[in-house]
Amino acid sequence: DGISERILKFKESLGGFVSMDQMNDVWGLSPEVISELNKHFKINALPTINKVDINNVSGKELSKFPYFKYTLAKEIVTYRSMNGQIKGIEDLIKIKGFPVEKVKIIALYLDFK
Repeated sequence: DGISERILKFKESLGGFVSMDQMNDVWGLSPEVISELNKHFKINALPTINKVDINNVSGKELSKFPYFKYTLAKEIVTYRSMNGQIKGIEDLIKIKGFPVEKVKIIALYLDFK
């Protein structure tokens, strides 16, 4: 089934889901399908994730993270070079084009060392 394959592929690209809200980020899922998924599934525990080192990884590596397209990855690298290390979500939301509405979920995948 195409839907389950897309869900699994997105899950694998992230290393695991941290919230059922992420079903909205899986390409091609209708609101009805998402509603049904939410009736039958929930996230009981956070997965062990290999976090993205937001302050030391290259723009190319950043762009491989599902929530960061190339343009945003470039903005993150520019922000780092102009402002120093990204210390947390307060810094992320200052970056041009950052999906502020998803910042709490995205932050769970990042390492701010």
